[in-house]
Amino acid sequence: MTQTPGRRARDRAMAILLVGIALLMPPVAQVFLVDDHILGLPIPVLYIFVVWGALILGAVMISGPLKESEAGGSGAGGNGTPDPQNRPTGD
Repeated sequence: MTQTPGRRARDRAMAILLVGIALLMPPVAQVFLVDDHILGLPIPVLYIFVVWGALILGAVMISGPLKESEAGGSGAGGNGTPDPQNRPTGD
């Protein structure tokens, strides 16, 4: 079964959310609770900022295709604005 590009972009956005939640849950994050330092930073702090940065990078990468898929499906011009010819008249 083939998926449309919009559906694929929404699925990837949901996957980024779920992976982020899983990586920040205590059982996973507890693996990195050690007293060592890397470049002067405690490993737990470094872990949180690396995960946070990776989630931001993933969101930036998926935002372009997600915006294009949402804009293409609504409105006549494909720019996300509603079609003025398709308004209710109020009669």
